[in-house]
Amino acid sequence: MSASQKTELLAPAGSAEAFFAAMESGADAVYCGLKEFSARAKAKNFTLPELDKLTTYCHQHGKRLYLALNTLIKEAELPQLIDTLAALATIGIDGLIIQDLGVWRLCRRHFPQIPLHASTQMTVHNAAGVKMLEQMGFSRAVLARELTLTEITAIRKQTTIELEHFVHGALCFSISGQCFFSSYLTGQSGNRGRCAQPCRRRYLHRQQPGYYFSPSDFCALELLPELTGAGVMSLKIEGRMKSAEYVARVVAAYRLVLDASARSRKEAVAAAQEILVQAYGRKTTKGFLTGHLPTKLADPAQHGTLGQPLGTVASVRTGTLGFTTNERIHVGDRLRVQPQNDQAGSGFTAKDLLVGEKRVKAAKTGEFVRVTLPDKVFCRPGDMLFKVGGKPLFTLSPESCQKRLSEIIPTSIPPDLAATVAAQRTAAQAALLPAKVPAPVAAPRLTVRGRTVTDLALLDEPGIDELELPLTPANLEQLAKTGRRLSGREERISWEIPPILWEGEWPEYRRAVQMVAHQGYTRFRLHNLGHLPLFVGLSNLTLLGGFRCYTLNSQAALAWLELGLTELAFSIEDDKQNLAALFARRLPLAVTVYSPATLFLSRIPLRLKPGTLLHSDKGEGYRIGTLAGLTTVTNEQDFSLLGRLQELRALGADHFVVDLSHLGATSARGKEVLAAYGADRPLPNTFAWNFDRGLA
Repeated sequence: MSASQKTELLAPAGSAEAFFAAMESGADAVYCGLKEFSARAKAKNFTLPELDKLTTYCHQHGKRLYLALNTLIKEAELPQLIDTLAALATIGIDGLIIQDLGVWRLCRRHFPQIPLHASTQMTVHNAAGVKMLEQMGFSRAVLARELTLTEITAIRKQTTIELEHFVHGALCFSISGQCFFSSYLTGQSGNRGRCAQPCRRRYLHRQQPGYYFSPSDFCALELLPELTGAGVMSLKIEGRMKSAEYVARVVAAYRLVLDASARSRKEAVAAAQEILVQAYGRKTTKGFLTGHLPTKLADPAQHGTLGQPLGTVASVRTGTLGFTTNERIHVGDRLRVQPQNDQAGSGFTAKDLLVGEKRVKAAKTGEFVRVTLPDKVFCRPGDMLFKVGGKPLFTLSPESCQKRLSEIIPTSIPPDLAATVAAQRTAAQAALLPAKVPAPVAAPRLTVRGRTVTDLALLDEPGIDELELPLTPANLEQLAKTGRRLSGREERISWEIPPILWEGEWPEYRRAVQMVAHQGYTRFRLHNLGHLPLFVGLSNLTLLGGFRCYTLNSQAALAWLELGLTELAFSIEDDKQNLAALFARRLPLAVTVYSPATLFLSRIPLRLKPGTLLHSDKGEGYRIGTLAGLTTVTNEQDFSLLGRLQELRALGADHFVVDLSHLGATSARGKEVLAAYGADRPLPNTFAWNFDRGLA
């Protein structure tokens, strides 16, 4: 960050009241979402006319507004997306935060006036990825939340793009953009803004309940000088689902510290922490910033819900609940009841407090209190009670904020800009790929994903065209010993790059790729933008996109192809209807028809042995594992489309992938899977994910 570049305090605005709370509490900028294409689809969000008013208000007050359009887009949504981008080009937002490369391609080609920010959902986690964003024309990168200050500093030294990093709010157990848990459970994808928050639920280990995937909340209040010193220019507060009161408190606290002199910073931090006490989040952590992992970043004993525990419901009478309070509470406090069955809790305001038969304004710690329950709130003895809000810092009602919003007069659009954008919209719609009848499919190719070099025997099996192996140190060592056996088979072997390469690991994999390429291997599977620079300077290679190179629409597919990939992969959370639309565009897609269902990919270690099985309250099983130093959580059942190969071929599929890396390709189960593929018959105890029920 240059000396002249002012640090930006960036606040969430999931509603009109949260927007005005952020403005009045000292935010330099806000980020918000539309009622569609938002990674926080459950927030109130805004219409395009409302966004126009918010942008006008920000610019009139010397503030900035960024729009989060950071979801994956399905093929049928592209026309609506183009209309939205055209509207944004006239509104003049200060930045568009995106995940889907289809949005990037449309903006780059047709709406270049829109500044682009790469969402943390893009999983940009090393300098190579940030440099790719810079080359692609992004003006800002929102870094992965798993980075250390040392890693951020290294990224800053190699790039000039603006860097943004979260400083406060909820953390995900999974690395952002790599979570499929909600999608598996409900069909509602976190990658499409509809996360059902399975990480906040309890799970059983040997019948003992725990919140194994529920991280503490992030708080970097004490590390702001270190973050800005590392090169972060935008400090982002999470919380588009949070109340205006929460936004007001957190923004005020961080504003206080940012404005403090070096001499008064210690006192400012202490005062800010007092303000944050009333924000009622979870226990807090500095995350990965300090370079060592806090021991209780994910504490199984810590309840996944927000707020400060007040006690357990002891009795429920008509219209009231009774409990012994663990701390002082007041009339006007926001409370929440959390059922024992781990379902979603219900929030309400304490309008009446009774101690004994006496109506009081406040109750002391240790007193037995009765609270009036609204009709909509149901609870039972044994449910937990949490305090989630105190005396308000922001007092404007939602109705007052809506009235205030309605009174803003947007800036008039110059006629020449309107004409330009209209032409851009027409060109973008015309450039969408037309649907075609799927091309006739010859005998399909089969790639089997193995685990070790010992799986090379599969290349002798009839019907197996290619073997894919993970590029690991162990496999490289084995390759050196068995290289002669592979002579002449190099074109039938592809090497998969691990999905996450932290800053210190990336140079090692650059050397590994060079070594393998110089031995005659030409095929590599990639999963991240930061993988592409691994191959700079190497020629005659075939780069394949893995399913983490998300391709839910034809524009995203074209973007990846233009970046250098020659084949893409069907996302295993996608559905049949969208896949058919992609094949109608004659796109080179490989379809995984058998695979482990990895739901979480995390840098947070669990104090559980690999192989440990956790169960939900409903009995679903999830196995803990490791992958290239990361924690994985995998569904007990595998994903499978076996038995449906003819159906897939009718759609246009001509390349299938069977992933046996978790089973062992030559194991009894591995042989059973390959036999089922050959006979095109389904396997029991597997699931088709969203293929039939649809991806929301």
